[in-house]
Amino acid sequence: MAQADIDTSTVADEPESRPGGIPLYVWVIGAALLAVPLGLYLHGSQSGKNIAAQLEILPKLIIRALTALATPLVFLAIIHAIVTNDIRGRQGGLMMLYYLINTIVAITTSLALSNLIHPGQGANLAAVSEAITGPKKELPPAKTVTDLIFELVPTSIADSFARNHLTQLVLVALALGIGLAKIRDYQRARGETSHQVLIDLITVGFELLMKVLLWVVALVPLAVFGVVAAEISKNGLTIFQSLGWFILVVLAGLACQISWYLIQLVIFARMSPFTFLKGASSVMITSFSTSSTAATIPVTLKSLMGPLRVSRQSSQLAACVGTNFNNDGTALYQAAVVLFIAQSLGQVMSSTDQLVIVVTTVVASIGAGGIPSGSFITLPLIFAAVALPPEQIPILLTVDWFLDRCRTCSNVLGDMTVAVLLDQTATKEKLSAEPIEVS
Repeated sequence: MAQADIDTSTVADEPESRPGGIPLYVWVIGAALLAVPLGLYLHGSQSGKNIAAQLEILPKLIIRALTALATPLVFLAIIHAIVTNDIRGRQGGLMMLYYLINTIVAITTSLALSNLIHPGQGANLAAVSEAITGPKKELPPAKTVTDLIFELVPTSIADSFARNHLTQLVLVALALGIGLAKIRDYQRARGETSHQVLIDLITVGFELLMKVLLWVVALVPLAVFGVVAAEISKNGLTIFQSLGWFILVVLAGLACQISWYLIQLVIFARMSPFTFLKGASSVMITSFSTSSTAATIPVTLKSLMGPLRVSRQSSQLAACVGTNFNNDGTALYQAAVVLFIAQSLGQVMSSTDQLVIVVTTVVASIGAGGIPSGSFITLPLIFAAVALPPEQIPILLTVDWFLDRCRTCSNVLGDMTVAVLLDQTATKEKLSAEPIEVS
């Protein structure tokens, strides 16, 4: 199973991600701190509502821009990940199965904790939305399971792009990516290279949209300033208490997810949790400090093939492909965000709605790989699936810079767990295939 060249580049080195040479998260924290006194000054005054409406304009524009970019970015990111990696054989199938199971466990854990703790209660974002945008619009009727199944297949690919239908676009991208990978392998076997033109075009298109995305993301601190000031002008500092509960839900969920990894290692790989965590210590430090799975790949490979004694093949397959397809921490965070905003707006998520959240978050986590701030960029697409307004998403950026580092650690530990499990499976297959000598 050949592995494509390892790309360890990271968008953290792009100048757009460090405006003025200062990390973006510093700008976000500074914007939030500046917004607090302004919001308190406007709080309770009639003129504050009018000023809040003006402050909300830029966050809305940035969310619209991110929504417009997210659809083609996710589409190209998935195709690019498939055609630049060779994922074949039983190990490749097992790897994707492990990723799917871990992602579903992460989302289920997040929804369970959010339903138990209700972190969004008391935030009262509905009052802000009505004061700024007018009365809440009537929601569309709830979808049945049959509706969800029919919606998986698009009537038109162009219509899927126009409606930003995430599930349909991911399925189309997976089909086109797998098809192109088959053509690539067929042409390589015959010594042909015409497929490379299309792969290069996809790569250039993906990198072009990434560049534009970084320009938009660089404006996020302005969105944070506007939405935080507007929220405080209406409801004071109560939103920050709710955000504290939201942080608790996400951190508790990530702790449960890491425990799930350790349980798998004990049961299926007979590996001690202490051995694994000790071997992964440098990886956790690097992933938390860089907030990038791509930047952590060299350290991940070194830890897997060094202290943990995982084969090169299993290490490269899980660590490098996992950067694109395995985002358990991201999925957990996104599910928590959806329920937090729904609870803050007083909107009840039915069991069908939560099933939609599971499906769309799974496919969103696939598409978020390799995209800077991918968990934030794809949120508007998930919100659209459950009829939630995306205007309040920027409020989460006040804490996202910290949670992003925590979920990156979970993502990388998930990659390492799958690498160990894959190596264990490969070793058993190798031993069973060896001839038995009879004396």
